[in-house]
Formats: sequence, structure tokens, C-alpha cells
Amino acid sequence: MTGAAPPLDRARMLAEIIARPEFDVVVIGGGITGAGTFRDLSLQGLRVLLVERGDFASGASGALTRIAHGGFRYLERGDIALVRDSVIERDRLLANAPHAVKPIRVVLPLADRFKGLVAAPLGFLRLTKTSGLPGTLAMRLAGLLYDGLAPRPRALPRTRLVARVRFPERLRRLAPRYEALLVMGEGRIHMPERVAVELVEDGVLAGSGSAALNHCPLVAAKGGRLAIEDRLGGGRHVVTARAVVNAAGAHADAVAALFGPAEPMTGGVAGVHLLVEAAEAAESLGDDLLFFEDAARRRLCVAYRIAPHRLLLGTTEAPVADPDAAAVTDDDEAYLLAALAAALPGLPPPIVVERIIGVRPLLRSSEAQLSARSRDHAVLTRPVVDAVVVTVIGGKWTTFRRMAADASDAVLTVLGHKRAIPTEALPIGGGRAYPGDGKERAAAEAALVAEGIATALAERLIETYGSRAPRVASHILAHGADAISDDGRLTRGEVLFFLREEMAATADDIIRRRTDQFFTAPDREALARRIETLLGG
Repeated sequence: MTGAAPPLDRARMLAEIIARPEFDVVVIGGGITGAGTFRDLSLQGLRVLLVERGDFASGASGALTRIAHGGFRYLERGDIALVRDSVIERDRLLANAPHAVKPIRVVLPLADRFKGLVAAPLGFLRLTKTSGLPGTLAMRLAGLLYDGLAPRPRALPRTRLVARVRFPERLRRLAPRYEALLVMGEGRIHMPERVAVELVEDGVLAGSGSAALNHCPLVAAKGGRLAIEDRLGGGRHVVTARAVVNAAGAHADAVAALFGPAEPMTGGVAGVHLLVEAAEAAESLGDDLLFFEDAARRRLCVAYRIAPHRLLLGTTEAPVADPDAAAVTDDDEAYLLAALAAALPGLPPPIVVERIIGVRPLLRSSEAQLSARSRDHAVLTRPVVDAVVVTVIGGKWTTFRRMAADASDAVLTVLGHKRAIPTEALPIGGGRAYPGDGKERAAAEAALVAEGIATALAERLIETYGSRAPRVASHILAHGADAISDDGRLTRGEVLFFLREEMAATADDIIRRRTDQFFTAPDREALARRIETLLGG
């Protein structure tokens, strides 16, 4: 790509929008679902504009547990279709984005043997509401069912039960009430925000004249005539579309209201995660993800090592009317810390480094129990003047491709187009031509080293950016491999790559949504100042 204009050239795309403001589709919302829908529709030959009020994946798409999972806990309430869709999409992510989604071992400690042998099947049949985890026997049966729903060939190891006497030494610190571990495989999303950016780039590269703008909200709408505001360059632009996709997540109702009065569709649920400094707990968990039941509220929590001495700990659920007003409370923090202390007793109390909150756009429901609300998605079509608005809400990160396909199919039907390209087996960004085996990886690394990249850096670039690594390397060679971050994992050249080829506009865009520095940096303010100095230059 050296010497070629980058696909995500904001100035070029903005000039094209001004010169030709007529689009087939405008997608509102640059989270993972909006980015996926933008790519899907662009691949079908439609000219699509994506607009996002902040940076790509700056809402709930970047505030998740960062796990691509099949929804094992949804089996208990009989959501078989949702679980099957989720395990299929999880395995597709492992295949289509291997640079961003990698296997992780999940351990779920169990305290009882026979509990739930009657209640769990009744919950599965939706004849009763169960509370708390079933015992080892019922969970072993659930594990067999979970494995059976996964596609073939298997992408992850089979679920198995491990008795306490066979716990790894580091996991002996788990509370003595636990008799066994249910061990299963899921996918860890190392950089969900990067997946969104690469989906956007894929959509622009589709060649149908599509364009995408971050930091550019929709501010007014009259049927298919939309006004957008460029918060970076200034000014308003008016575009037209035959169809609009409302993929604004927790803000979907607010976007829908711009097109006229509409019934509420979403029921926002705020989820809190804590980033904590906890060296001994991190050592105990190693590379495993701990999926554990909170003894007080009988809810499932999660903790895993996200940096050498840091854990990501979550999550809570609380209804929220205004997603912009959602905030982490002291009670949220106390609850999560107490849950971890009960699961791993006797360890030094963690130090809270950061509080993270995201609002999940669940389907509006009269169900009072938040954990019982459906995680499935819906696609709703609404005619407006000279256009149609297709709203996609609900779902979860793991199933974004399926959600995007359903929303795209609704648009294609309205516009009278047929699907030209399926997306089930389509690689994402750096997952295309990914060097999967050891020989291919060694050859890709050797090619970078031959260009002048240090061996350790070449390994990291391939691991992080996949087949896009040579593009990043060209910026490092041109602008410098000197470290910007304290851990040495962010170079000057990478910052320039994010700025010039991935539409990063601020230090926050880079720290939170182009790298893992939000979780690893010991002093993010100092890092932000260094990045801002570089961006200013």
C-alpha cells in the first residue's frame, strides 16, 4: 500500500460526498452492527454512507467484556436458537478475524453436585424461572448440549468437568466451596474497536463509492433528506438516501424520533466493568477467564487478565433511560469487588484503575428481571417520505454479522436488489490472507524483517494487524519505530498510521480504540500528551 491513497481518506470521502450527495443507503451509527451493515450493503453494490457521532465503536461496542461467546447461560432459560446462532457466529469470528479474535479457556466453578437436576430442565422448557447455577451433573449435561450446538468441524475444545483434586495449582485459591470446574472454550476479542474500523475499511474498499465519517452526527432528517454535521472539519452537509439504517444502538429511539413520532423500541441496560490492579489474582487466573457466580445476588460475573497485573472485572445490569447519563456508582464498584473477593478469598484487595460503562440496546420488554430479557435482535421497517427506515436493535457483539445481514436483507428487499455476496465466510480486514500456520507466519515475519523491521516488532505487527501488517510497517519505517508508550508496544509510526489510514482524530481515539493502551498504560494522561504532541506535529 506504500504510495497509494489509503481507503479511509477523510478529505477524499468528504469531497466525494459534497460532489455527489445522493446515496442508496445511509447507515446511522458506527458501532459494530453499523460497521458490519455498512460493509455488507457496500459489498452488494450499493453506494452507502456511514455516519457516526463519535469515533467508530465509541459506545457499547467498546465497553463490553471483550469475549465472543455462545451464550452458555442462556441455555438455562431455553434460548436454544439464540445460543446456536451465537456459537456459529463465534466460530466464524475465530475463522474470519483470527488476528483480532483468539481462543480463550473459560473456567466456571461449581459448588453443588445435584442442585438443579429438576429446576434446570424446567427452566430450559420455560416452565419456571431458576435462580443460581445448577450443580455439576446438570451443568455437565448443559455442556454436552452446548458442544452439540457448535458447527463442525470444531473450532474449540470440548467442554469438560474437572474435579477439585485436579484443579491447576494456581486455581486452588478459588473458594473452598467450589467442588468442580466446568471448562469450555470461547473467543477473546483482543480489540473489538479495531474490528469495527476494519469493517468500515472493507466497506469502502468494496468499490461501490461508499464513504464513512466518524465524529459526524445526524442532526436533522426529513424523509430521505438528511443533514449531518462535521465536528472535525466544521459545517453541515445534506445528503439523500432511498433507505436509512438506524444502527444507533442505545440511541436508536432518539434517531428514530428525527424521522417523526415513533414508539419506543429499546430498553437500555447499563453494564459496568472495572479495570483493576490485582497482581496475585492475575497470576492465579493466568490465561484463563473466570466465569463465576456472585453468592449474594446469584448473578454471573467474569474476570480475566487483560494486562500483566490487571484484570477486567464485570459486569452489572441496571436499567437506564438516558444512555448519555449512565454512570458507574459506588455500589456497582463495591458489588463487583465483593464478588471477586468471595470467589478468590484471601488475596490483597484490588486497586481500581478505571470504571467502564456501556449501555446495551436490548429490545424493549416488560420483563422486570433484567437478566431474563432476550439478547436476540430485531429488524424493524418503517416507511417515511421518499425513503424507508430500517432499525436494527438488540443482539450482542458476537452476532453482529448475523444482525448486519438481516438488516441488509431488509434494505435489499425494499430497494429491489438481490444479495450478490454472502458474508458468512468472508474474512475481516487483516484476517484476509492471514498467515495461519507456523510456516506462513515465519515467512510473513521474515518479509518485514527484510524491510528493516526488528524481529520482535515484526512478530507483534503480524499478531495484531494480520495481513495489514505491511501497511503499518511502512509507516514505522517512514516515521520511526521509537516507542511512544511505556511498554514499548506503541510506536511513532503506528500513531501516524492510525491518523492517516484509520481516521483517528484524537489521542483518545488512539488510546481507547486503535490500541490496547487504555488497559495497559500506567499513566494514560502522560501517554495522551505525547500522542497529542505527535498529532500536532
